[in-house]
Amino acid sequence: MIENCPHCHHAFSPSHIQKIEEAHASLAIGKSLKFSCPTCKQQVEISSEPNQQAPHEIDPNIPQPPSLNWLRTGTIADKEVLDDFSLVMILMPNTHPARNSIATVYEGLGYKPVFPESPEDAIRRMRFAEYAAIVLHSQYEGMLIDSTFHQHMCELPMVQRRYIYYTLIGPDFHTLYNLEALINSANLVVNESELADFPIILKKSFRQYDELFSPFLGALSKEGKR
Repeated sequence: MIENCPHCHHAFSPSHIQKIEEAHASLAIGKSLKFSCPTCKQQVEISSEPNQQAPHEIDPNIPQPPSLNWLRTGTIADKEVLDDFSLVMILMPNTHPARNSIATVYEGLGYKPVFPESPEDAIRRMRFAEYAAIVLHSQYEGMLIDSTFHQHMCELPMVQRRYIYYTLIGPDFHTLYNLEALINSANLVVNESELADFPIILKKSFRQYDELFSPFLGALSKEGKR
C-alpha cells in the first residue's frame, strides 16, 4: 500500500494510511481510489487491480528523494563550508525573485558572487578564473536539456569539475535528491519552491559533500595532483 505522496513524497500519517487501506479494500474490481494529498493537495490514484502498481506510485526499487521534514526544525552549524571557496557564479533570470537572496546566502558564507551576462559570457569567464561554486537555474536558457552552459559543465574534464560545487535550481527538482543530482551531473538540486530554506539546505549539502569527498581530495593534494 502507498505510504508516501508520489508528488511531494511527504509521508502519510498512520491514521491516513489506515483510512486509505480501508477505502481501498472496499473497492470493486476495476475501480480506483482517488484522494488528495493533505500536504501538496495533488490528486493520488490507486487501482483496485491486484498486483497492479498505481499509475503514480513510485517504483520501490529506485532510491527515493529524502524527506525534508527536518527543514522546519533542523539546524546546521555555521561552519559547514568547504575551505578555499571564493568565487560563485550565479546564472538565473534577472527577474527571478530569489536571485539576489541566493547571492546574499553565498556572500554570508564568504563567497564573491559573479553574474554573467549570458551563457557565452559564463563559459568565457571560466577560461580565465576558477569558480568554486556555480548555481544554474534550469530555465536560464529555456530548458535544461537545451542549456549550452549545462552541457559545458557536463563535458568539463574531471580534474577541473571535481573542484566546482554545481547547484541546479528549478521547479521540477527534488531538493537534496542525490540520485537526481548525479543524473544531472550536479552536486545539489533544489526545488525553487523551497528556496526560503536555501541557507540550511546549502549548509547540509556542503556537510555531506565534505564528509564524502574531503579524504579523497586530501589524498590528491598530498600526491601533488592539485
